[in-house]
Amino acid sequence: MFRGTFVKALHAALLAAAFAAAATSAVAEPRTKTERKSAAPEATLTGPAVLAVVSIRDQLISVYDAAGNAVRARVSSGQTEYETPVGIYSILQKNKDHYSNLYDDAQMPFMQRLTWSGIALHAGALPGYPASHGCVRLPHSYAEQIFGLAKIGTRVVVARENIAPSEIEHPLLFKPKATGVQAAATPIVYDPDAQSELTPFMPDLRNWPERQALLDQLRAVSAAKAAEADAAAPELDELKKALKEREAVRSKTAKVLKRAEKAQSRADGWVESTAKRLAGAKTDRVRKAAEAETAKAATAAEKAKQAFDDAKAKDDAAAADLARATDAFNVSDAVKKKATDAAKEARRKTLPVSVFVSLKTQRVYVRQGHEAVIDMPVSIAEPETPIGTHTFTAVDYKGTVDNVRWNVVTIVPRRADDFDDNYGASKRRRVAANEAPPATDVVAAKAALDRITLPPEVVSKVSEYVWPGSSLIVSDEDLSKETGAATDFVVLISGEPQGGIKKRPRQPPNYYPYDPYYDDYYYYGDRRRRPQRYTPFFSFW
Repeated sequence: MFRGTFVKALHAALLAAAFAAAATSAVAEPRTKTERKSAAPEATLTGPAVLAVVSIRDQLISVYDAAGNAVRARVSSGQTEYETPVGIYSILQKNKDHYSNLYDDAQMPFMQRLTWSGIALHAGALPGYPASHGCVRLPHSYAEQIFGLAKIGTRVVVARENIAPSEIEHPLLFKPKATGVQAAATPIVYDPDAQSELTPFMPDLRNWPERQALLDQLRAVSAAKAAEADAAAPELDELKKALKEREAVRSKTAKVLKRAEKAQSRADGWVESTAKRLAGAKTDRVRKAAEAETAKAATAAEKAKQAFDDAKAKDDAAAADLARATDAFNVSDAVKKKATDAAKEARRKTLPVSVFVSLKTQRVYVRQGHEAVIDMPVSIAEPETPIGTHTFTAVDYKGTVDNVRWNVVTIVPRRADDFDDNYGASKRRRVAANEAPPATDVVAAKAALDRITLPPEVVSKVSEYVWPGSSLIVSDEDLSKETGAATDFVVLISGEPQGGIKKRPRQPPNYYPYDPYYDDYYYYGDRRRRPQRYTPFFSFW
């Protein structure tokens, strides 16, 4: 038993040391033959990243822009028992200088978090096969390149088979409500560094000035309502202070009244007992004593009644003051809540929306800015027949600002001949890094949409929020347990290895998901700096 324990401990120590060494080497430029072959290609995107696809079989990542251009690189995904789960994610957090708190403080440069349980894209060692603890390791230069192209909310699809997005049109795909403005795109030169000027979740509309004007208008409404809520805060604080003072006074008068009530009850009982004693007196001596005691009891009862009346009057006055203070506070609080809700609703209209339709639960879910806003039944034809897993993304406006272009990526089911070797990757031939993957089958994706009838409430509500970056996910699966506070939808494909998530429970983020009025909150700097407001000063892997 001792020998077995020792061997296990030694094995664990060697693994930890090897991982730390590998992670440390990840910060340098590619030195091995595998790393040099995996270095970022010369290609660049003509716009911001709208979608990333990771192929487990090919150990390859492709990041796409709205025009369908892609930059690709080799990756190293999760090793056996720590597999990177096949499914749908989005970027939740970005940190240029991230450090692990599980693996000897290992560096994980250009980290882009996909789950709070510890799966992310980041620069790391590339041995040529799956070797990570669930993350997707990237070549250092490539990780740096896409760090500037992607933003919070960018959709990431992890698939076993490599697949490219296809453009798609369908009546079920949302269109923004008409603005009455007919405008064409304004050509611009894309600058990834300018992305830093955009706040979290905010769509990039620099080549659509008319939609940008609408976005600015909505943000102005949100700011005005937020200012209204802020203006009500000082008065509300004063009213809350006054309310607490009135509550304290009322608490004291109520206690005094309760004591006076008990004293009066005792005095009345004394009067009653002396009256009985006087009535039962048999001798003059007993009668005189009873009369004297009756007089004392009557005096005490009169004083007790006077004390009770005074306490009751003071308590009634305190209760009236408390009622007035409560009413004033409730009125002011209602004004602030109304302004806060209006600001929140106005802000929500500026955020891309995500919709998820689950065949398993027969429900449709809507999230915005990492918050759940709708959860209701949905009608799906032939519910006993699988519908597949499809990710539809609004990538840009189409012709005018009242229409958007959508693309779709379908996660292809695992094939019968797609068995694993010792490294967890298929034995079938991997495609070359510069080889274009097959396009998504649009016919199958449209067939899935044909089976869905969305509630009118969802269609009406979502149509207010269709900015580039909005998405519709259709799947046989239910939501993953990873979907929660500070996340978009996370959908994992059953039947695929999920060791990278099963090995670690989901940890809730210990920061406010986003500032209600667009303050910057994601941390990009040295983790050893003192964190600022809403800064996540932590790591989970």
